[in-house]
Amino acid sequence: MKKLASRMKELRKTAGLSQDAAAKKLNISLPTYCRYEYDQREPNASTIAAMAQLYQVSIDYLFGLDNPPAADKPKIILASNSPRRRELLGQMGLKDFKVAAPNVDESVEGGLSPAGMVEELSLRKARAAAEKAGPSDLIIAADTVVALDGAVLGKPRDEADAFAMLSALSGREHCVYTGVTVLRGDRADTGHEETAVAFRELAPAEIRGYIATGEPMDKAGAYGIQGVGALLVRGIRGDYCNVVGLPVFRLGRMLAQFGVNLLGSAEPQGADKA
Repeated sequence: MKKLASRMKELRKTAGLSQDAAAKKLNISLPTYCRYEYDQREPNASTIAAMAQLYQVSIDYLFGLDNPPAADKPKIILASNSPRRRELLGQMGLKDFKVAAPNVDESVEGGLSPAGMVEELSLRKARAAAEKAGPSDLIIAADTVVALDGAVLGKPRDEADAFAMLSALSGREHCVYTGVTVLRGDRADTGHEETAVAFRELAPAEIRGYIATGEPMDKAGAYGIQGVGALLVRGIRGDYCNVVGLPVFRLGRMLAQFGVNLLGSAEPQGADKA
């Protein structure tokens, strides 16, 4: 029974659950759950079956008789279709991750600041992706906006809208905000990064030439700093990767709190090492 108790603890921590949360999910009392995990009492058959279903492992695995199938191992999931975010995760050292971008309502309450908006949307995306993920899977979600004088600039509706946005940004400094959420089980950590970007003065012909490349049309603020849009930027203050769409430094620190060491193993682990 010691192996079962050890596996219970291992799986609970990997899923980011407290003992109380695990007991509630198994529909048993906290004292009863603790006796199981401390190897003071053997769970009944229905509890063992519920545990296997909760953690998506076999009953044999719970008793230490086999390893979990590859499909049942915890996965890292990027809740975004952005190729730029995929590239940045790869640059961070996360090679073995899945992409599963949910469709979410991106409308937000009026009065939210740009920082509050991106945090709210990143958390919403993470929770939507978690609905189709395993309980031990780790979800990464992000949302980026460009703000000028506190007003959010989304993706341009057409070329005229792109021209208006770029003309407004010309010769001025604006801010790029990216909200990022890391979620596993019942635990979620959400934050944001802010980077100031200064544009040089742009001639109307230059703006039209940039729009003709097609690059601005699917990007917030009508430019991409990682592409031809770099020619518009005089300088930045803050995290460059944040402007691309993912605050790598902040995300790395957040992942470490979930036991993902990017300078060692990138496999999802329980954050609690005790």
